[in-house]
Formats: sequence, C-alpha cells, structure tokens
Amino acid sequence: MATKYYAFVVDKENIHGIVTTWEECQKKTKGKGARYKSFKSHQEALDWIKAGGVYEDKKAKFKAAKELLEDEIYFDAGTGRGIGVEVRVTNKNGDSLLDVIMPENMINEFGNYLAPVGSTNNYGELIGAYLAIDIAIKKGKFKIFGDSKLIIDYWSKGLCNRTSLSEKTINLIQKTNERRITFEKLGGQIKHISGDINPADLGFHK
Repeated sequence: MATKYYAFVVDKENIHGIVTTWEECQKKTKGKGARYKSFKSHQEALDWIKAGGVYEDKKAKFKAAKELLEDEIYFDAGTGRGIGVEVRVTNKNGDSLLDVIMPENMINEFGNYLAPVGSTNNYGELIGAYLAIDIAIKKGKFKIFGDSKLIIDYWSKGLCNRTSLSEKTINLIQKTNERRITFEKLGGQIKHISGDINPADLGFHK
C-alpha cells in the first residue's frame, strides 16, 4: 500500500508537521482546532504547510470557473426530478436552447426534453449530444461541452460494444457519429466539462 503523508497545522501552539499514519495525525491534532490534510507525496504535504495549510474554497473555485465559461453550447441528461430521463441543452447562462430546433410541445415546463420511457441516463446523454450538435450548427457555434466521457470519447465517435446495447441505442450512436463528423468538418469540437460547472447540469452525477 502506498504511503500517505498527513500534514497538520496547529495555530494555537504554532506548530506544524508531517506524519505517515492517521493515528499519529489524530494524536497531534485532536481537540486543538487544527487543520490537516492527506497527500500522496511528502513534497505536496510540505507545499501545503508552506502555503499556510489553508483549505481550498471549492465554492469560490467553481464560481470563478463558471464566470470563465465560453459562450458556446452545453448539454446534460439526468433523472433527478423523478419523472424520467430529462435532456437539457443550454448556453453558458443555463438558458434552454431546445426551441432552436424543437417544437414547443416537445419541451417540458423546465425547458427540457423528456426522453422516451425506459431510456437510460446514458441514452439521454446521447440524445443531448445529438441535439447539441444540431443546435450548434444552426447557431454557428463551434464548441460543445458535456460531462459524460462515455458519450464524448466513445459513443459519439461510433465506438461501442454492440452486443450489450439495444438496436435503438446503436442507431442513435450511428446518427450522432455522422452528425459529429459533419460538425467537426465545419471546425467544431466536443469537449468535456466538469458536471459541477456545467450550466446544463441536471444533477444526476451528484
């Protein structure tokens, strides 16, 4: 088992250090209002202490990342609302763009498309990618972002295990791959984005 390095900072006693077991770390920090964190290397632990042993403000980090989002197309799918698999395609502000290519009666009250009953979340993500490509082409956008590596790196490229998928899924994989090829010939790109900052996020991954 790889060695872990536990860095700790005790402000009250003006001490800090690095130990290699959780038990040692507890002895040094318990009840002292200390800060501590585990690292894979001694150097990382040392760097954290030198930087003041400050915990990363993840909320601030994600807020800053969202402010830097590109004005492009984003997609996601999720079941968080409990009504089935919803598909969402938005701009960087999270505004639904489905009405660019889809009639109003196919878009629900939340601005999403409800995938057919029995659809998996991955199938919903695939629909999202397909719709996002059509929307991007129609709006003259050249970048699409999603948080599903399966869809971006495999299915939308036509790469899949056909023996484990339904005919419906395989057909959509082929259609999406064809649309992706067209999109990329126009100079388009499909990239991965963390679900935490995806403006189209439907929360399935959380």
